Formats: sequence, C-alpha cells, structure tokens
Amino acid sequence: MKRFSTHCVAPWRKIIIATAVGLILLMASSAAASARRTDLPSDVISTLHYLLDLTKNEAGATFDAQHIAPFMAFLLLPKQDNALYSADDSFNAPSAYNDFTVNTDLQHIIDYTLDADIPSFFFWPSSLRLTRWTRVDGGDQQFARLKSACAHLNAPFILKGTEHITITPDQHSGAYYSYDVDKMVILSPYNQGRVLITIYLQKDTSAVGRKGWVLGQDDEWSYLYTREKGLGLKGLGWAKTYMYDSFNITVYYEADPGKPAVTCGAVSWVKAGWAGINMVQPKHIHQGLVRVAHAFTAVMENPRLPEPVRLAETFSKSRELPTPTLRKYVRDYLAGLEQRIASSEALWEKVGDTFDSQTLLAQMNRDELYAVLALDYLKKILGRNPVMDSHPF
Repeated sequence: MKRFSTHCVAPWRKIIIATAVGLILLMASSAAASARRTDLPSDVISTLHYLLDLTKNEAGATFDAQHIAPFMAFLLLPKQDNALYSADDSFNAPSAYNDFTVNTDLQHIIDYTLDADIPSFFFWPSSLRLTRWTRVDGGDQQFARLKSACAHLNAPFILKGTEHITITPDQHSGAYYSYDVDKMVILSPYNQGRVLITIYLQKDTSAVGRKGWVLGQDDEWSYLYTREKGLGLKGLGWAKTYMYDSFNITVYYEADPGKPAVTCGAVSWVKAGWAGINMVQPKHIHQGLVRVAHAFTAVMENPRLPEPVRLAETFSKSRELPTPTLRKYVRDYLAGLEQRIASSEALWEKVGDTFDSQTLLAQMNRDELYAVLALDYLKKILGRNPVMDSHPF
C-alpha cells in the first residue's frame, strides 16, 4: 500500500501534530477505548493478502475458493467479548474487523447493490454520499451477468472496474473526502452455499477534505456539505486534511440458500490526516464499520423497501431528468432543511448562522443534486422522517 516519509516535517509542525494526536485521542468514545486489541489469526491475514493481490492483478484474475477457507472459518466463529480485531503491520496501515448478520438472501443483496440503475450509495446512507462506476471491465452488462450467475451458480464470477466515491462527513470533525478506487466483486460457490466478496483499493490520495456536518443523530442520515476546504482544529487553526490510503474487503456468506440469512465480515484499512501524518487508529475504523453495518442492515431489513426491479425502474426513468428540474427540487429540499434547522436549538447552534441555501445550491453538480434527492427519497419510502413529501422519482 502507499507509503510516505515524515523526515521533512519541520520540528514546529511535529509539535503541532503531536498536540493534534492528543486531541484526537480524547475524542474516542469510552467504549472504543476499553476494547482489547487482538490480531486476526495468521491464516486469515494470508487470505487478506491473497484477495488484495488478486485485485491488483491487471493481467486477469483467477479465484480459488480454497484460499479463503481460513477467513470463512473465522467469520463463523463466536468472537471474544470486547475484542477489537485488526490485521497485522504487514499492510502498512491501521485496520479493524467487524461482522454482522443480515436477515435477507444473497440474491437480494446482489440485485439491490449491484444494479446498473440503482445508486449503490442508497444502501450505505451513513457512510456514502455518492458513488459512480467510472469503468466496468466488459461494460455495464456485467451487472446483469452477475445477477444471472447468482441464480445458477456453479463457478466463480468476477467483476472488475473503477469507482468514484464521496463519503459522508466524519462524526467528530465533519470532514468528508472524494477519491477513486479499483474495485473487484467475486461471486462464488462455497461449500453448500454462496459467497460474495467485494474488494476495493484507493488509487491515489483523496481530494482535500471539505467541511460538512452530521445533522442530528447519525442514524437519521442527515448531512450537509460545503465546498470549504480544510478543517478548523481547536488549538491548531486551519488544516488541510486528506485520506492518504484506504482499502476494504467485505464478505457476504449465505451458508444455506434456502434460509434468508447472510453472515457478513469486513476488514477495512485507513490512513488519513494532515502534513503526511496518519491520525487514524483501529478503534476509529471499527466505529466506522459498525456504523456501516447498522445502516446497511436497517435498509435491507426494512419491510417497506421496494423490490429491486421496481426500484431499478424508478431510478432508470429518473436518470435523464434535466438538471434544472433536479435543482428546483433541491431548492425546495434546502428550504425545508432550513426550516428544520431553525426549529432545532441544537442544529441552529451547529450550522444555523452559516447556512446559505443559495450558495449551497449553486455549488452542487448534477451527481450531488441527484444524490441528495435520492437519499431523502430513501427516507421517505422507509418511513424515516424525510425533509420533503414529493421527489422527482
């Protein structure tokens, strides 16, 4: 993974950085602080290296399910109480592991999250602002082939490409980042069941972090984004922050195709900070993985979620909406959001005096307009307190 040196950092900057480390450590929750750091088993580490190397192989990938057996065995084991599992130092980045179960079947997960028409950020609303495949090896028809393969799975199916990602604001700092990733999706038989593996590797350092806000509780999925670069850090002034590197492996295992239960395990690595210095610790990554799991489960298990075909039709029809139409709806959304902020003392103290709907609207591109409306539409259909009653979908 990417490496960088700190030898050129001036002494006074090292003092600032050391102070910042202390500030960030104070922000960690007491629950995370009490977790006991435990390395993943060595054979699981070997599986992770195998999958990451497979993704980096530009000459073509051949997947052998035998190589993932150690990870699969660990996934199904009961875990130690209060243990924070992470990979070892061989990856040159801090990491964390989390697993959870979703009460649905693997076909539904694929039909929803790997459809060319349905925005994939729809299913990770607490962590992804927007995502867009910029390249798919073999073209968009690979998504339909993947779905078909899942229904009649007798051999591994691999999908590869590149995706552009913008994440939601950090709960503590408010920073959000945009970057590109190389992505691989593997669907394979495993024992008597089926396994879906998604892997991504960040391509380059992210764009500079920008200022955003988490509005209310994180599970409300309400965020505000600005174009303001950098972060105001107490005692340090203004700093430009970056996500230097990130990579992730997520496994979805359906042991019994006749039973609606998918066991999921994820390992994520992140290096982010400023002045070339990483400020991320495993406990921060674990908090993020738990955040992702809760939101994904809340969406996938909601009985009000429309069937994949219906959702795909809805978004397919809206893809060609004129940008002025999207902008009109977002203007109404921002007006409603402004009223909501004005009626909440907590929200007003956080962003009220800096909220400028005209500036926010003028700065948004088409993808961002579409994403904010899609997220509010998601909250409407799931019964989760949307800002608007009417959407262009």
